[in-house]
Amino acid sequence: MTNQETQTTLQPDLLNRIDNKILYLGQLQLAITKQHVAEVYELLATNNDSLSSGQQLPLIVSDLTAELTDFLAPELMHFFAEKLPFLSLTPSSTISDTYDVFLGDWWHHRQLGTLNILSITLSLEKQMITELQATEKLSEGQSINESKVQEINENIKGLKAFLADNTKRTLELQVVKDQLTELSANKSGLFNRNDKNTREALEKKRELLEATQKRIPEVERKLVDQENELLAYEKDDALRQLELQAILSQYSNVAAFVAAISQLHDVYLDNLKKG
Repeated sequence: MTNQETQTTLQPDLLNRIDNKILYLGQLQLAITKQHVAEVYELLATNNDSLSSGQQLPLIVSDLTAELTDFLAPELMHFFAEKLPFLSLTPSSTISDTYDVFLGDWWHHRQLGTLNILSITLSLEKQMITELQATEKLSEGQSINESKVQEINENIKGLKAFLADNTKRTLELQVVKDQLTELSANKSGLFNRNDKNTREALEKKRELLEATQKRIPEVERKLVDQENELLAYEKDDALRQLELQAILSQYSNVAAFVAAISQLHDVYLDNLKKG
């Protein structure tokens, strides 16, 4: 078969595929023009099973990721604001089709997961969900960091006691120094007795007290570190309670919330079609 014959044989199939691409782009263009968001999603998912996993767009529009995200995002943001108002969303600074999802709108809110606009999938932070489920099971007044908080409080108590004894140690050290001075001034020793053992005992006591006094700055730094660590744990527990309350304001438990998120794709498309 000559080259011309081969080309003639393949030509109908090639032209048919080109026609299909033109038709597809025309349908997509029309859906976008008419603001038919649900139809746009259906067209993007056509012959592209990987889209449901948020991996890629159909090859023919793969270079339009940013533009399609910008078109589809507002409607999805409106859905979140209406159905999941306790979540805050901001565009990712690194991935064009992704939004970062935060739990709550308070200061220092934590990132709950990432939302892929094109696949309508919200990937949750597993560790955060695990912590929330653990918190949910605790009795009132308990917290995940309770044992750590108790341990740190004991450490702080000991450090403060050490620092509180500083005045007593300072006075004791001065007494020891005065006694040693008196021994040095009186060759016959304290109470007129040449007592070598007394001098050695006083010198050892002075060394111990001075060594203890030298630890003051270190203990003060450690106290600050422990108080900061305690504050961090207490903030962490308080924040987690806020997060849990936000979820429970709309769902019976954390598991129900996670289940709802797993159905996000289907629920959102159904909502678009009804809307």
